[in-house]
Parts: sequence; structure tokens; C-alpha cells
Amino acid sequence: MKNQLFLFSFLSLFLFACQNQKVEFIILQMNDVYEIAPLEGGKVAGMARVATVRKQLLQENPNVITTLSGDFVSPSLIGTLKYDGQRIAGKQMVEVMNAVGVDYVVPGNHEYDINEDEIQARINESSFEWTTTNVFHVVNGKSVPWEKNGAPFPDHIMHTIDGVDIAFFGSTVPFNKKDYVSYTDKYESVKAVYEEVKDEAEIFIGITHLEEEMDDSLATHFVPQFDLILGGHDHANMKFQFGETVMTKADANAKTVYVHRISYDKATGETSINSELVNIDDSIVEDAEVKQVVDKWVNISNESMAAMGYTPNEVVMTTSDTLDGRESSIRYKPTNYPIMTAESFLFAVPNADLAVFNSGSIRLDDQLTGTITEYDILRSFPFGGGVSIVSLKGDVIERILETGTVTNVGIGGYLQLANAEKKADGWYIKQEKLSTSKTYKLVLPQFVMNGGEKNLEFLANYATSAQSPASFGNVKNDVRDIIMAYFRAEE
Repeated sequence: MKNQLFLFSFLSLFLFACQNQKVEFIILQMNDVYEIAPLEGGKVAGMARVATVRKQLLQENPNVITTLSGDFVSPSLIGTLKYDGQRIAGKQMVEVMNAVGVDYVVPGNHEYDINEDEIQARINESSFEWTTTNVFHVVNGKSVPWEKNGAPFPDHIMHTIDGVDIAFFGSTVPFNKKDYVSYTDKYESVKAVYEEVKDEAEIFIGITHLEEEMDDSLATHFVPQFDLILGGHDHANMKFQFGETVMTKADANAKTVYVHRISYDKATGETSINSELVNIDDSIVEDAEVKQVVDKWVNISNESMAAMGYTPNEVVMTTSDTLDGRESSIRYKPTNYPIMTAESFLFAVPNADLAVFNSGSIRLDDQLTGTITEYDILRSFPFGGGVSIVSLKGDVIERILETGTVTNVGIGGYLQLANAEKKADGWYIKQEKLSTSKTYKLVLPQFVMNGGEKNLEFLANYATSAQSPASFGNVKNDVRDIIMAYFRAEE
């Protein structure tokens, strides 16, 4: 009997010791969040729902780290509006993320869409910590670390749980080349910081805003010691294993989040990661405190949109298709949403021969499906703008089409087309071979007509002969009103 009691006590102590050797924590991962309220008629997303998920995770384990892998301060429709006489410029996003309880973020390329003083103000207003290895602030011609209320951004963050050190590193794709921001190499910068701290931590995690192929290169060739990469930028959920490194990205706008349950064994030095993609939808109750902050900004934006003549929640179309407004698609290839926008110009001007649309005017950087509301159109085209009608000879039309679809691949001036198609033997307009001597009636955004897009500046030479009526029947000459009317007619 004594032996049995001794054995039982020994086993209990052994199991207790083994249990104490394991440190467990949870990471709640988001990326590319531009919207604070639920989308698709309230069915998906919503930061108040994310807050509920976070609180549930905290009940499961008090060690929850909430991260955001870039792109949240911009772009957003609310950010383009004014409040208290100033452009909101992401103030609503920071206030909501503070309320949710975000811990660590890496800057995304869109953070620098707004003015220098605006992004600095948003940084100072944030209660979370920013980290980056490769993004710098250009001040008086010199690249220096960004600062939050006078304190430089750290090139890594060391988070300690029960004696286990977790090192977080940030890296951002150098796509936004504003004169007040500079970048160092997105790979070498992370590698250099890792080499400095590799003996100081047990777990290594990247918070990146890179393309999937770049995350692959980072983990495979530069820092294969990463346990986990919390990725962003691509807007679609994914999970890959690069060698020993797990890389995940959630869907944009918090339609999903990733929950990583991580366990580290102090005795063996082994790290195990269980990653779960969680849908954020109407099955999740909205957290009351965060909802109050969200509602504040929604009400502010609704009042502003109503003053512009719009009803944000009014449905313009219901579709089972997915309208692709992601920059990674619309600036590189023909894509349904911008093509439909070009087609809407022909709906407004039915006697036109063709229409072109500059992809950079769509600022959604997301996908739409299901219930499409006026708000969805407004957030797709936050800057609006009218269209122009111009008659041009075929040789000019050909130059526009070639420049817009070949030279401008990858930038905002990439053109999406309606009634124009390139075949093996050249361009066709309305299924007929383009004639360089024939005159064609073209519909295009006024911004493009006035030479606003790169490599299409020559169009400004023809702007004086263009027409830009105030309306088309009862439809205001604004791309937002035009596409709303077109979608309603297609229903």
C-alpha cells in the first residue's frame, strides 16, 4: 500500500512537473482591415465581433496576443470624410483597434496613403505597439525610425510569458513610395535583427505585410528559424508550410481571423502550433463596448453620406458572384468589378463606341458578394468623379488602349475596357477591327481625360473637346451614381 501511495505521489509530481514545463499562449491574428462595421448586410465581419472572440480567448487562456499585419489606417471611405473640420484619415480605425485591445502591429503600405502629419497623429493616438525592421521616416532628407510620442519604433518586440521569450519582427512591402517614407531591404532587414537577438528568445514570429511569395522567400532563404509568420497584404485567407515555418493570412476586413494556440516545451525546446481559421459572422454577438465606438463612427459617416445624397444601407444589387476589387487583381488583369464599371459608362452613354476605366479609382482593395449596398459602392469609389465623352481618331484610341493595358500594368492607370478587345491581329471595337482613321466616341473618367494617370498625360491635349454633362437623364454624372443606376437596372 505504501509503495502504491509512493508511486501515485511520484507520478503526480512528475505530471505536475511536465505540465509546468509547457508554456501555452494564443495569438489572435488580423490583417488588412479597412471596415469597422459588419459587411454584406450585416452577415460578416465587424470589429465588435472580433472583440467578442478576443474576450472568449482570454477566458480560455489569459495569455492572448492580438496582432494586426498592416493596412488599417487607410484606405477607408470613413477616412476620406471630415469630422470637426478635419479629414478623419484613419482616426476611426485607431480608436476602434484601441478599444478591441490590439497589442502589436506592423505598418502596411496603405498606411502611407494619407499625409505625413495624419499618419503621425494616428500613430501617436494608438495604444498598441508598432514594430518594423525596414520602414523609416524621412525627416529633413534623412531616414530615421518612426516614433510614437517621441519613442522610436522598435525593430523587434520581445514578449515574455512564464520565462519564455517570444520575438516579433516586422517587414513591409515597399510599394508606397511617398517622399516622407523610406524602406530598407524587406528580407535583409529582418535577417539582420534576427542575428542580433537569436540567442535571446525561444520563439520567433514574423508580423509581415508582404506578398505570399515574399513570405515564402523570407522563411525559406533568409530566416528559416521562424516558427510562425503572421502575414498580410494578400487579402485572402491562406496557410502554408515553408520548411519548418507556418505562414497564415486571414481574409481582409476581418471576415475571418486566425487563432493560433501555441505551446512551448521548456524541457525539449519544441514549439507546437495549432492554427484555426475563425469566421467572423452574425453567429457572434457584438461586444457592447466596442460596438459603441463603432456606432459612433458609423453615425458620423452616415450623416456625412446623407448630406451627399446617399442612403448607405440601401441595396443596389444582390449577387452570387464575387466582385473583385483587390489591387493585386484589378491593376494587373481584366477583372469583373472594374469591367462592370466601364460597362456602366456605356449604360449612361449608350451611343458611345467604347469605355475605359482606370483601376486605381477603385479603392476597395477587397471583394464584394451577396448584398451590395450604396455604402459598398461609396467605399469602392470614395473620391467619386464624373465621366467625360470625347470623339477621337482610331490612332489615338489605339495608343490609349496599348498604354493602358500594356505599359500601365501594375499601376492605377491600368485600364479596364468595355466594347474593346485585343485579338491576335490587333484591336477590335464593338467586334469590328479598329481603324486608325475612323473616329470613335469614348467614355472615360474625367480624371483620366484631364491627363491625371501616369503615361496617359497626353489625353489632356484633347480635354477641351470633351463633354462632361452634369447628369445623364436623372443620374448624376458621378461614377458612384452611374454604377448604382447600372446595378439597379441589372437586377
